[in-house]
Order: sequence, then structure tokens, then C-alpha cells
Amino acid sequence: MDAPVMPNLNGDVFRNMMFVENRSPVDTKQLQFLSIYDEHNALLGGTNMVDLYWNGTIWYYKDISDFSRKHAAATTQRMDSGIVDAVYLSKRKFVSVEDSGAVQIYQIGETDEETQFQNLEYACQHDNSVLTVSVFSNRRNIVTGGMDCCLKVWDAEDLIASYSYSFAHTDIITGTDVKPTCNSTFVSVSFDSESLLWDIRRAKPANCIFKKKNCSLSAVSWNTNLDHLIAIGTNDGSIVLIDIRQTETPLYESVECDRSVHKLLFNPNPERKEQLACCSDSTSVKIFDTHREMLQLFEDNRHCDFVRGLAWCKDDLYSCSWDGNVIKHIVNIAD
Repeated sequence: MDAPVMPNLNGDVFRNMMFVENRSPVDTKQLQFLSIYDEHNALLGGTNMVDLYWNGTIWYYKDISDFSRKHAAATTQRMDSGIVDAVYLSKRKFVSVEDSGAVQIYQIGETDEETQFQNLEYACQHDNSVLTVSVFSNRRNIVTGGMDCCLKVWDAEDLIASYSYSFAHTDIITGTDVKPTCNSTFVSVSFDSESLLWDIRRAKPANCIFKKKNCSLSAVSWNTNLDHLIAIGTNDGSIVLIDIRQTETPLYESVECDRSVHKLLFNPNPERKEQLACCSDSTSVKIFDTHREMLQLFEDNRHCDFVRGLAWCKDDLYSCSWDGNVIKHIVNIAD
């Protein structure tokens, strides 16, 4: 009879490391989001998906010409759980949402010697992962949604949920976006195949503006210059354009991606308001012209893993991916 073999004790070692500072450093490769305020103010976030602990990291940059994380980042913040998304409230303040259901507000503090994140507010009122966050034009109120099927509208000054819509959808909420120059209206999409338009001023705040039978909705973007135009991405790779002034029939609907659409983002430049950036569960980054029946204007396949984050800055498009890279796309498009 063979001698008994001792079990692998590595698990016990990891389980005894209860605090972040006791864990060995792991380079967070799987980048989840990119948020650019201007050329000298940007946030990059990622989640470590290959370690025993599912935690995340946020990097802050003062120069978007270099997104290398070891040398170019002005400061780094390790998180106790996976980081999903973040949006700016002001040049020095942002809100982040996490896999744990937490919503946090940070101030970017600077002295002559260092730059660091200062945690201002923390709340964990979602019952599952928060997958989306959007900020209203007043830069004071935000809306969050996620895997608990709940939508919350927050006052970011004290991080108090002013409105909470439990089971706003009947399945996971995958995206939200706010109406430009408005502090009460936003749109949501969900795996329940419905897109809802919300107005928190009304007694019955939601109405359905689009439903795709037997197909989940996975992304949404509100045009920042045309406040009647919304783009919706679906799980079968389709992109749908909706005019909220008449929602009976979509303006346009067609399959544009081979896989599920992950993120859509309109160009905020008023002179190029028709440009819609898109990434899906693939390595591809695309830009479409929404004024010309979704004519494809641009495509880049330099990433080697799923693209997760998109950000516009001065007509250039930036993308981040699970491959750990940030790529700048110079979009030179003739009229």
C-alpha cells in the first residue's frame, strides 16, 4: 500500500491572508474600463481574474500619451473586490462601482510630493455586483444598476440613494445612460430583452422603448448632442437606433458584430456627433456613422483579447482590453 500523500497546503496559506496588504502583489491584467476627463486626467481600472482573490486596481494618469501601469501612473489604488466601472464627477472627484456591490467616491489629492486617492464616501446597498454607473449633467446625481436587477439614483454629495427601484428589470441590468442636459431622465437595458426610459419625476417612472424577443440587451449609449437618439447593443451583435420621440419603430436595426455587443459610445464632439464607437466580445474596435445607415468608418483588431473599455478624447478613440493594453485609435475620416 502506498504511503498517504500530504494534501496541497497552499490553499490554507491563501485563506489565512485575510488582508490585502498580506497578499503577494499580482499585476492586474484584465482591464475593465477607461475614463478620460482631459489630456491630463484619466482613470484606468482592471480586475484580477486569475488569482485566488478576485480584486481590482485603479490607476490615475496625468498624461494620456502613456498608459503603462508601472511607470506612467501617478498613483494606484488596490481594491478589495473587482472593479467594474468609474465615472468622473469633477476633475478631481470620481465614483467607482465594484463586483461586491459597493459604490465609492474618491477625491484625487495632490501635494508637492505625491498624488493619492482619498476615500470620501462608501455605500454597499446593491445585493450583487454593480455593472454600470452613469452621471447626470449636474455632476451631483448618479444612477447605478447591476446583477440584483435594481436601479438606484444617488445623491453623490452624501452617497444617499434618493430613489431605489427594486426589480426594475426582471433580469441582470447591463447598461444605463443619462439624457444630456437633464437631471431626471435616463435609459436602462437588461438581459430581460427590454430597454426602459426612466423619469424619476413621475409617479410611474418607466416605460418600455424597445424590446427584442428572445435576445438580451447588453449595451446602451445616449447621444450627447442629439438628446432624442439612443443606441442599443444586443446579445446577437445587433445595434439598434431609437428615436425617443417615436419609439414604435426603431430608426435602424442590423447585425454589426459577430458576437454580443459589450459597449457603445457616441463621439461627444458636436461636429462628429454621428460617430458611434463599438466593442463586443471580440478583439475588434469599430466606429459607425449613424447618419448613413451604420456605415462602418473604422475598424482595428490590434487587441488580442476581449475589448472592454472605450473613451473618446479630441476625436481620438482609446480602448482597453483583457490583454492588458490600452490602444489609441487615430480616426482620420474624410467627409
